Amino acid sequence: MSVARMFRGLSVRLTAPLESLDAVDLAGVVQGTGSSPVESAQRGQLVTLAGRVRTVLSGGGEQFLGVTAELYDGTGAVDVCWLGRRSIPGIDTGRFVKVTGRIGVRDGQKIMFNPRYELLSGQPRAGRGGEA
Repeated sequence: MSVARMFRGLSVRLTAPLESLDAVDLAGVVQGTGSSPVESAQRGQLVTLAGRVRTVLSGGGEQFLGVTAELYDGTGAVDVCWLGRRSIPGIDTGRFVKVTGRIGVRDGQKIMFNPRYELLSGQPRAGRGGEA
């Protein structure tokens, strides 16, 4: 690697917003799990996605859907909804999760209903060889 290229890479990492660096790192780790990127998942497609849970909502009252988590993989986000549930053990903000199901669209946002899921140990980290 040339010195100029090394300094260019360092300059980009020092001046880029933290969110974009996190997204790049997370997308690289997710790719190592063998999952599809959220950005390429299309409506009606059966896919396996992995990422970090950014939010978890549990509805109540007339609009009760169940537990909805936003899963972010660095390329995009998908809402993951388990209908009829008030909580899902292990589905917490910051948790690294892999889900498999069919992609839908609700209000312009990608959504997956009642997917199979796997809680991945640890947190995603770049430089750990794709292990989570």
